[in-house]
Amino acid sequence: MSSERQLNSENNPWWGEHLHRYQEAAKLLPKKHLKILDIACGSGFGSDFLAQLGNTVIGGDVSESAIAECRSKFNRSDISFEVVDGTNLPYTDETFDVIISFETIEHTTKYQKMLNEFKRVVKKDGVIILSTPNFLINSPTGIIVNPYHTQEWTYEELYEILNNTFSNVKLLGQAYTRYRNKRQLKYRIGKIVENIFYTRGVRKLPISFQDKTMKMLIGEPMYPLPNNYSFVEELNEIKKCKTFFAICKP
Repeated sequence: MSSERQLNSENNPWWGEHLHRYQEAAKLLPKKHLKILDIACGSGFGSDFLAQLGNTVIGGDVSESAIAECRSKFNRSDISFEVVDGTNLPYTDETFDVIISFETIEHTTKYQKMLNEFKRVVKKDGVIILSTPNFLINSPTGIIVNPYHTQEWTYEELYEILNNTFSNVKLLGQAYTRYRNKRQLKYRIGKIVENIFYTRGVRKLPISFQDKTMKMLIGEPMYPLPNNYSFVEELNEIKKCKTFFAICKP
């Protein structure tokens, strides 16, 4: 499984998007004091976020260095970090109330074995919450662009895989909504400038300069915040999103 870690920093293009997933996952939790496995926990900020809500969390990752860094950063009695291979989980059946695994299954050709492991270690009344890229949006030429991804899926492909594995599947899209329904001139200009800043060469400009420019235009930093995203449920809208978000019952 290849590495693509998300840093716990607002000066990261994907921080807001990633944190939004954890925030929305937390809203789906049926109660507090749950036992949660956050698999492919990366830098650990999501695991820490879930633990702060009153849950007991294990943050698992295949990378020994990532786990060592997590252990050095977070010191809570209700959270632990373990070196774990998601395709061969070292836990007994029905151990966890919730399994969360964001941007993981696209990193291994053993994704079906991983999904089967999630189903095995979650309780019968538990929930598995996943996210993964939309192939048609992230790799529009038909060739996977991200070198860390071994595969990506269309909506239909992903739904079939999940539906064949779990008893109940709800598939949503994570939409970028910073400029949605905002028709003022400043937002139209902001959207254009943001796209320019993301282009090759220009994106190397100091983030402090980009932030200052965007805050002058729209009152927000260059990199999106968690509230710049929302979930959509209509099929035609889901298919336009870069990221699928799945809620699965075993």
